[in-house]
Amino acid sequence: MDRRIDQTKARAAFERAAAGTRETFGDFFLARLLGLEVTYPGEACEVAFDAADFLFNPQGTLHGGVLATALDIAMGHLLNRQAGGPGTTLEMKVQYLAPVRGGRVVCRGEALRRGGTWFLRAEARDAEGTLVAFATSTWKLLRAPAASGSAAVR
Repeated sequence: MDRRIDQTKARAAFERAAAGTRETFGDFFLARLLGLEVTYPGEACEVAFDAADFLFNPQGTLHGGVLATALDIAMGHLLNRQAGGPGTTLEMKVQYLAPVRGGRVVCRGEALRRGGTWFLRAEARDAEGTLVAFATSTWKLLRAPAASGSAAVR
């Protein structure tokens, strides 16, 4: 299969990513490159993006690594928001259920168990609302949340 990508859109995405001056939760190079939009509805974190053709594999579907990245970010941003600090993924399992051929993808992360070690899950749905993948993961806080009047442990 010989595919061509929209060079103009690919360049614009890279330029948008490179033009950023911050590297913070929700606004960092990879998030800008992928066009991720991060929101926090209720007790969840949603990461939405348009499946652009330059993110596709040679078969013409969204690359699984891009989907895994968005699922991971949905869980990591949720942990950062709820725990009051960043964490790191200790392990993650992704199960792919259907290909994404284009359109909007929304990944929703939720906490299953909170603590020093967190257990999280996320699911990805395509523009029609079809469940296309889900992930479960174990996370460790990188620093303890600061208690009132005391410094955080690093």
